[in-house]
Amino acid sequence: MMNTDYLAGWDVKAEQRKADFMEHMYQCSGRANGGPGVVGLYTCLWQEFCMKEAGPYCRDEFYRRLEFIEKLQAGEFDGEQIQIPVTA
Repeated sequence: MMNTDYLAGWDVKAEQRKADFMEHMYQCSGRANGGPGVVGLYTCLWQEFCMKEAGPYCRDEFYRRLEFIEKLQAGEFDGEQIQIPVTA
């Protein structure tokens, strides 16, 4: 009989989500349609995603929030009711 104790804390949904996202990154990278040495290559997908997609988005979002804080501190929203969405 096979020992499956190592699967005791396995979260199937989380693992499937990781696999799905990795496939998404692979497809978006263009490697699926690439030439020899690129097709089937999953190495550095996360780094490429961070530099080309997530990084620029996070950088822009950071500065958008700083600009909001500066406007808030300058009193540009005095008398206005501001709703800030809470994300989990």
